[in-house]
Amino acid sequence: MGLALLAGGIFVILSIGGYALVSALSLSEDKVPRRRLQEQEQPAADSGQDEAQADSVPLVTQLLHGTRLNDAVQWELLRAGLLIKPSEMIAISVAAGSGAYMVGLTLPPSLITRAFLLLIGLGGPWIYVQIRKQSRHKLLITQLPEALQLIASSLRSGFSILRAIEVVANEMPAPISREFRWVLDEINVGVSMDRAFTHMVHRTASPDVKLMVTAIQIQSSVGGDLAEVLDTTSTMIRERFQLTAEVAALTAEGRLSAVILGGLPIGLALFIHMLNPEYLQPLVSEPLGIGMMIGAASLMIFGLLIIKNMLNVDV
Repeated sequence: MGLALLAGGIFVILSIGGYALVSALSLSEDKVPRRRLQEQEQPAADSGQDEAQADSVPLVTQLLHGTRLNDAVQWELLRAGLLIKPSEMIAISVAAGSGAYMVGLTLPPSLITRAFLLLIGLGGPWIYVQIRKQSRHKLLITQLPEALQLIASSLRSGFSILRAIEVVANEMPAPISREFRWVLDEINVGVSMDRAFTHMVHRTASPDVKLMVTAIQIQSSVGGDLAEVLDTTSTMIRERFQLTAEVAALTAEGRLSAVILGGLPIGLALFIHMLNPEYLQPLVSEPLGIGMMIGAASLMIFGLLIIKNMLNVDV
C-alpha cells in the first residue's frame, strides 16, 4: 500500500514536471510574446491574472512570488537563454529527482544508490542551466566586438543609435541579436534607453557588456564621437578575449587536475559499491564511518577551493 502511494505521488510529480517542460519548450529565445518578455525582465512584478491562469504550476508561482529566490532563479534562467518561469524550473527539477528516485526503486535496495540518483535528478537541470549559461555567455562575448563595429559603421552612415541597434538585432545571429532586440522592445514599450541597457547588463552579467553600456551612456550625457568610442571598445574587448583564452590555455592542466582529483574518489566509491554493495556500508551506517565521510568531503572541498583560487586569474 505504501509503495503504491509512493508510486502514485511520483507519477503526479512527473506529470506536472513533464507538463512544465513541454510548456517551457514551446517558447524559443527568438520568438517571445511581449507580455512574457515584460515578466521576464521584471521578475518581481505582478504578471497579471491572465498570465497566472496560463502558468504550468500556479501554486509554486504563488509561493515564490516576491521572494529573492524567485528573482535570483529568474535572472539565472535569462542568462542561460531559457525563457521559463522559476516555478517551472523547480517543477522540472523535482520531477527529474522523483524520476531518478523511482529508477532507484527498481535497483537492489541501497541507500547510497537511491540518494545518489535523487541528487543527480534534482541537480541535473540546474547543472544544465549553468552549462548553458556559460556557453551562451562565451558565444555572446565572441559576437560583441563584431556587433560594436556594426553599430559604429551604421552611425558613420548617418543612422541614429536606435536604428544602428536595430541593424544588429536584424542582421546578427543569436544570442547577441536577441539581447539588442530586447533593448529595442523595452524602449518601444516606454522604458528609457538607460534602463533598457541596464537590464541588458543584468541579463548578461558580463563586464564587457557593462563596458559597452557605460561608453554609450557617457556619450549620451557628454557628447562626442560614439562611433570612435565603440571602435576603441571593440578593440579592447577583442584583446581582453584573446588574453583570457591564453590564460585558459595555460591553466588547462590545473583545471584538469582538479576535475580528476575531485571525481576520482566519487567514481572509485561508486565502482566499489557496484561490485560489492556491503563493502562501503559501514561508511553510512557507523558513526565513525559517517565522521570519516564528512571529514574526507570537507578536505576535498577545501582542496578544490584552493586549486580554484590558484587558477582564478582576473583579466
